[in-house]
Amino acid sequence: MTPHLIEIILLMMAFFLLGCLIGYYVRRWTAGPEKAVEPAPNVTPSSRASASSAETEEKAAAPKQAAPAETVSEKPKEAPKPAAKKPAAKAPAKKTAARKPATKAAPKSAATSKADDKPELLSAPRDGKKDDLKNIKGIGPKIEGILNEKGIYHFDQVAAWKRKDVNWVDNELSFKGRIDREEWVKQAKALAKAKK
Repeated sequence: MTPHLIEIILLMMAFFLLGCLIGYYVRRWTAGPEKAVEPAPNVTPSSRASASSAETEEKAAAPKQAAPAETVSEKPKEAPKPAAKKPAAKAPAKKTAARKPATKAAPKSAATSKADDKPELLSAPRDGKKDDLKNIKGIGPKIEGILNEKGIYHFDQVAAWKRKDVNWVDNELSFKGRIDREEWVKQAKALAKAKK
C-alpha cells in the first residue's frame, strides 16, 4: 500500500510543477511587453531649492497659458444651457418667460424638441451650495455626480419634474423606470418642503 501512496504523491508533485510552469509561460505570453521602471532621481537639498524655484516659475507661466485653453473648451459645452437657464435659477417666477423666447428664437427641429423635454438645468448650484441628492432613496454618490454633471443640484429641481422630464433623465441615466419605482419626485418634494 505504501508504494502506491508514494507514487501518487510523486505524480501529484510532478503535475503541480508542470501546471506551475505552464501557467507561468501562459501568463507571460498573454501579458505582453512589460514597461521598464526608471529609478528615482537622487535629490539633494541644493537640487530641491533649484527645482522648487523652477516649479514656481512654471506655475506662474502655466496659468497664463492654460486659462485661455480652459475657457475655450468649457464655453462650447455649456454656452447654450446657461444663457437660457440662469434667469430661471435666480427668479423662479420668470421661468416660463425665460423659456419662451429661447424656443421662439431657435428654429423647430428634432434637436429643439429634445431640448424641450429637458428639466430645468443649472450651470452651477444656486448660491454655490448644492443639496445632498443622496438623501433621496436610490441616489448614490455616482448617480448624484451624474445628475450634477447634467445640471441638477437641488431638491426643488427634482420635485418640479413632469413626465417628460422624468423620461429625459431616465434616458440620460439609462435606468429605465428607476425614478418612478423609487419615487424620486415624491421624495424630493418632501425634502424641498423640509428644507424651507
